[in-house]
Amino acid sequence: MVCTRCFTFNQENYVVDALNGFVKQETSFPVVYVIVDDDSTDNTADVIRKYVRDYFDVEDKSVAYEKDLDYGHVIFARHKTNRNCFFAVLFLNENHHSKKKAKTPYLKEWTENSKYRAICEGDDFWTAPDKLQVQVAFLESHRDFSMCFHSVNNILPDGSSRVYSRYPEDVEECPVEDFFHVGGAYAPTCSMVYDWRLLKPMPSFRKKSDVGDSPLILTLFLRGKVHFMKDVMAAYRVNSAGSWSQKQKQLSLSQIMEKSRTARAYWDEVDRYTERKYARLIRQRKFHTWLSLGKSLYYYVLNKF
Repeated sequence: MVCTRCFTFNQENYVVDALNGFVKQETSFPVVYVIVDDDSTDNTADVIRKYVRDYFDVEDKSVAYEKDLDYGHVIFARHKTNRNCFFAVLFLNENHHSKKKAKTPYLKEWTENSKYRAICEGDDFWTAPDKLQVQVAFLESHRDFSMCFHSVNNILPDGSSRVYSRYPEDVEECPVEDFFHVGGAYAPTCSMVYDWRLLKPMPSFRKKSDVGDSPLILTLFLRGKVHFMKDVMAAYRVNSAGSWSQKQKQLSLSQIMEKSRTARAYWDEVDRYTERKYARLIRQRKFHTWLSLGKSLYYYVLNKF
């Protein structure tokens, strides 16, 4: 019913929280959690291997298997007590992010046989045991909706936390205009469950983006309705080691300039794709994008001098 994607890299201190959040899910349907370690240089891979050995039935060869592939090693197994929980763990032989190589093609065996998809990166985690059950139940009973998402608990680097809620109450149908005001930060990825079949065919603007969340959320808005649940059902780590936000503070000048060109091309293509229906909002989004890149430039100068 659901395939959950979890990418990890150098998150040995966090990844067990993510794995525990998967295992604690109480669902009436099977879920496969596809965990991909992008050739971590710390102990993340070892932590995941031990977790699978300890809690999953790797000896049940009617279900479980291991195999070496050209690009990595795969372990597939079912949880010993939560019989609706399956892990497919892929340990990559080389870091794909640094080489700008896609990881998603390796996951088709599981992703394309599922009805819905969810995302939870290795430094985030789910806190509510009924998260998937509640979200899938909504989508099953509201077939004109493409996605639902919820509030999260933001965990700050100092250990404190605060609730992040896009809206103060449940919103039956979220307005797409709100997405343009904030871009990819509109919905925390760890809060989303969506009907991936609505992403096909891929819109032209997807190939123009160097990030995944903005085109994903926008496509789901354009091809269905989006629902918001105010309940807090996950935790999102802000500025954790290896996170996207931390990486933005370490960009080189050439990388900042390239991101500027990519962002312009992306929003111009969105404008064409939507036949200028959201032209004013896109202009505003471009402005905020430049401000964000300005922050990256600030950190570059700060680190350089």
